[in-house]
Amino acid sequence: MWIRWYLLLLVLLTLSVPGCSQSPESVERPALRVGWVYWPGWYPAVIAKEKGFFAKHGVKVELVLYNTYTDIFSDFAAGKLDATYAGFYELLKINIPDMKIVMATDYSDGAEGLVVTPDIRVPTDLKGKRVGIQGGLSGSEFLIVTMLRRYGVPRSALTLVDVGPEIVLETMPERIQAGYTWEPYLSSSCDRGYRVLFSTADMPGMILDVFAVQGSVVAQRKADVQAYVDAWFEAQQYWLDHQEEGNALIAEAIGLDQQSISLSGCHILTYDDNETVFTKESPLSLYNVGEKLISFIIGLGDATSVPALDQVIDPEFIDVVQALHNPCLRRLKTMYMAEEAKAQKQHLLLTPVPQKNSPPCRSGVWASLWHLLLLCLAIIILCPWSF
Repeated sequence: MWIRWYLLLLVLLTLSVPGCSQSPESVERPALRVGWVYWPGWYPAVIAKEKGFFAKHGVKVELVLYNTYTDIFSDFAAGKLDATYAGFYELLKINIPDMKIVMATDYSDGAEGLVVTPDIRVPTDLKGKRVGIQGGLSGSEFLIVTMLRRYGVPRSALTLVDVGPEIVLETMPERIQAGYTWEPYLSSSCDRGYRVLFSTADMPGMILDVFAVQGSVVAQRKADVQAYVDAWFEAQQYWLDHQEEGNALIAEAIGLDQQSISLSGCHILTYDDNETVFTKESPLSLYNVGEKLISFIIGLGDATSVPALDQVIDPEFIDVVQALHNPCLRRLKTMYMAEEAKAQKQHLLLTPVPQKNSPPCRSGVWASLWHLLLLCLAIIILCPWSF
């Protein structure tokens, strides 16, 4: 009799072994590919990478640096990037399906502007001039057209030329007599004898930058997106608390002169600011600013359809960050993110990746037949009189 029970125990132990030897914990999630360009408001990403904040929060990140800002949008639209830093205006105008804006990074408060030659003293002097603009897709259009409307200068009175902000100063004054650019190039324009005619300081809060994520990534990798947001705000606070050290770290990491690393003209949006920005009732909210930008875009005649703000703006990750500052909710957040991480691993296991020195996975059919055979053996052992 004891032999029969011994065999039954052996069968049950065999049945408890999963058909595939790979466990969820053995699967590594791919790095989040994030697009960006040199811009002060986005430098905390460099700090998060260099100081190990991304690793601390358990997310792998690949920062993809672009030489031309507008190239980001074609790659993001094609799904080559999981997420990107971008201007709110540009994202609304390009209207990528299913994108989610999960965080606001900064707004320009003088760090972008129109640089002009010394002979141009007022906006009306731009008539008949060639003006560099970063393409019709970018926020440079918003800034320049806003200025022209404010001073009653028709758009047709000047010639707009497609010139990247990175090369505006090299292109002046032969090819263009004015051009849109940003920091660190804006500050150096004075050293070359040019002047800033109009800047984002003249339209505060309207040139807003955000962090956008593919909708599919938000749905399938929620824990990674939350970890990114958490690491971002930790890096941001570190920079604000250690600006000299942070500037040196950024300069060394991206190969720029430390003197050019500055937050001058760039208003960083902290997690407290984000709570305001993601609140509909606030005049500075993404919803309020977004409605004004959409009205502007439609008024230009460049678009007939625009994204629904309620579908594009996703405040859930900022809500969780705010909860972190409530001690009673920290444990709940930890448990929630742990469950999300498990769900992500299970999703990745839909296509198993065999590990080294591990037995190959049995196919679902053969595993089922094997388990059925063992079950029949168990029945024979327990009930031999039935056969």
